[in-house]
Amino acid sequence: MADKKKFLMIIPNQRWCAGDEWSIHPYGICVMIPLIKDMCHVELLDANVDNLSVEEAEARIGHFAPDLVGVSVLSDSHRESGFLACEAAKRVCPNVITIMGGVFVTTRPERAMSCSAVDYGVIGEGEYVLPKLVSFILGHTSSLPEQGIVFRNNGRLEIRPQTQFIENLDELPLPDYSVLDFSKYSMEFRKEVSAPRAIPYGKMVTSRGCPVGCCFCEVEYIAGKTIRSMSPERVITEIQWLIDSYGIRWLEFLDDQLLGKVNRFKTILRMMIERDWDLQWSAHNVSVFFLDEEILDLMKASKCLFTSLAIESGSERVLREIIRKPVKLDHARRMADYARKIGLDTCGLFVIGFPGETWDEIRQTIKLAEDIGFDYVKINIAAPFQGTKLYDLAKETNSFIPGLDLDRVGWGEAVISTDEFTADQLRILRAMEWDRINFGTAEKRENIARMMSIPLEELQRIRRKTINLHLS
Repeated sequence: MADKKKFLMIIPNQRWCAGDEWSIHPYGICVMIPLIKDMCHVELLDANVDNLSVEEAEARIGHFAPDLVGVSVLSDSHRESGFLACEAAKRVCPNVITIMGGVFVTTRPERAMSCSAVDYGVIGEGEYVLPKLVSFILGHTSSLPEQGIVFRNNGRLEIRPQTQFIENLDELPLPDYSVLDFSKYSMEFRKEVSAPRAIPYGKMVTSRGCPVGCCFCEVEYIAGKTIRSMSPERVITEIQWLIDSYGIRWLEFLDDQLLGKVNRFKTILRMMIERDWDLQWSAHNVSVFFLDEEILDLMKASKCLFTSLAIESGSERVLREIIRKPVKLDHARRMADYARKIGLDTCGLFVIGFPGETWDEIRQTIKLAEDIGFDYVKINIAAPFQGTKLYDLAKETNSFIPGLDLDRVGWGEAVISTDEFTADQLRILRAMEWDRINFGTAEKRENIARMMSIPLEELQRIRRKTINLHLS
């Protein structure tokens, strides 16, 4: 161990620049650790979960004195925090090699490398690229990976896009949580309707990729159009490991398209029912067009308590011609009604503000979100991230607000303006209708407080804070 090079994985504190409080679970990082720990002594510095200042993080980096640093940047909104982490590493360890990975690098490699403190960027699936890159840096191999990286070559930027994906996810190792205090991720959580109802809790990714190709989604660009899945047996093995090793009592799936292979998903649910674990779970961002009553019955029988259904729009035209998502609104209503009927807590997911969408169609979405009667509704403003069809559409139709800095594009940011609506109108409409639909009656407020496991007084504080944030 003593003669091994030291590799420090870093999760930057998102509050350094973004100002929000995302709960970042290091599942992906911990899956990569077993793939490189034979070459390096690996440790994790999570400045986000510990809420470290830049100076505190810098001191810990200096104490570990790494030879390599890997910085994970989940979102474009958090790029500056990632840059600060790389710069801190270079200050205390001038010879350290820095590697940045995550969605930000994958979708904006040139922007990631605009920071001189970033030596290499990993594009796409880190499990495929990182071991090869580390092997090269350590001198075990003579050439860089042929795909999935960005780097400077004689002063010029060289981008080698990811062209292959990991086909057999069963070959991926179980995550190595030995480098962290698991209780920090399993005992506390953000106050929201999808929050765990029992602790400790865990998270899993059982598949990657999505064939649907919604215009606003980055998944196709990041993980491909083909769904690649763990076998049901591998999924059950990992769940059992989480229960045996960490005593989890709640599970969240982080899949891009959990129901994409319906028969596989049904098999997993039946296997969960057979085992009758003391384990409840939630299903997020479920594509409603894959749902039927049998799946919902299996979800309920396997102890699912919460699901969010991605409907997106109240206009069939917008769904078909702009979003390009095969949602049929009559079917969506039936599935939402049935989910509530069998006792699942439900959240409806909607998006407004697309180029080509009319003001009347936006109002149709708001009306549908209210009429279906979800326990909770989330209304998002269309965010044209680079690498998405929505970005191309906004550019083609000249729908970006004048003088837009692309670094401003992020979730919750209104950056599209058309003859039908302005960005400010979207922002105000979204905030006010979110408040009206979700909190308009005492019964709704009490139900949401129950789902969030908080008193009504705290719910009111969260409500006011959210409104002020989005109207400021």
